[in-house]
Amino acid sequence: MQARDEVSKEVELHRKALISYVYRLTGSYEEAKDITQECILRYLTFEKEEIINAKAWMFKVATNLSRDFLKSARNTKESYIGPWLPEPYIEESNDTSSDLELDESLSIALMIIIQTLSIKERAAYILHDILEFKHKEIASLLDINIQSSRQLSSRANKKIKNKQEPSPTSSSKHNELSYSFLDAIKTGNTQALINIFQHDVQLLADGGGKASALKEVLYGDNTFIANFLIDVLKKAFKNQEEKLELKSTYFNGSLGLLLFYDNKLETAYSFEINENKIAKIFVHRNPDKLELFK
Repeated sequence: MQARDEVSKEVELHRKALISYVYRLTGSYEEAKDITQECILRYLTFEKEEIINAKAWMFKVATNLSRDFLKSARNTKESYIGPWLPEPYIEESNDTSSDLELDESLSIALMIIIQTLSIKERAAYILHDILEFKHKEIASLLDINIQSSRQLSSRANKKIKNKQEPSPTSSSKHNELSYSFLDAIKTGNTQALINIFQHDVQLLADGGGKASALKEVLYGDNTFIANFLIDVLKKAFKNQEEKLELKSTYFNGSLGLLLFYDNKLETAYSFEINENKIAKIFVHRNPDKLELFK
């Protein structure tokens, strides 16, 4: 029988991976933590003699709990007001240094695409392509055969590649563009924004019906969206600049920006970069999701 210390070490060994797995499946960081905790509690109270592989056992429980959550949350998501963005994923270390490695597997852009896959497709993709599980392991977790696991992973990859921007970027370039966006917003420099935006840049703002935000994805040329952003901030903070503060922070695998008004977090910005330009601007305004930064 395993000693208590050994069981605790086993649990802690897989906690972070479980959270990141469930987060990618569900798009909810809070749910990922809750489901992971439930997995751990079940593992701690289960007869260890019946568990051959602790990691596989916990990931299977996490997969089933995530599937149940996604089915129950489907109606809520379908009735969501305006564009939906996944909750911010904030590393527990809370390291905000600018030299952190870019992790595109946690990007808001990829998260949005993953959510368009079927539950089994996204599980197979995350387990195989991101967490490096073998198809034999995935087949056992999803109660399918190995060939089906390969097919699910292949199908998911094709769908993602069809929707994903083709040009990856470096961490240093992502940081440079993020800071350029920050400076342009602070100074109200429309031309500086135009210069760092792709011509067909998009803006997605998630207010969830609880904060003012666009109810549709904003499409347009870079001049239109640059002017829109500057105008919105001018109207919101006219003659109250002393109460406005913009900070950089690291979430969802890259540098993003937080906007505070009178010491209250109002907005979180993150970006998709393509061909060394900002291709998409993701704007978190839903106060429930902003709570995760506290």
